[in-house]
Amino acid sequence: MSVNGKPLVSIVTPSFNQVNFLEETICSVLDQNYENLEYIIVDGGSTDGSLEIIKKYSDQLAWWVSEPDKGQTDAINKGFAKANGDILAWLNSDDTYLQGSISEAVGYLEAHPEVGAVY
Repeated sequence: MSVNGKPLVSIVTPSFNQVNFLEETICSVLDQNYENLEYIIVDGGSTDGSLEIIKKYSDQLAWWVSEPDKGQTDAINKGFAKANGDILAWLNSDDTYLQGSISEAVGYLEAHPEVGAVY
């Protein structure tokens, strides 16, 4: 689904007990200058305060869940199953995007349709 000619980008963050990093990760996604973004967080049932951070940003998330899972790959797949994007990505809960990263990646993918992935 495109808005103003920009494809929808769905980003999934898998997380489990990453309270020390999670808020910075979330902010690095939400502060991007890309206008057609869907952000999903899949938490594995954290007990370290992560849930409070997720709830703080819940109104800016397309979907989130906190429940036991089978690890990172399961969490990513669970998020992708809820995603609606033309472009799918995941960002681990202890990583961050630099400002403009999503726009840069989308621009490259659009200019080079033969490319299947950027990282």
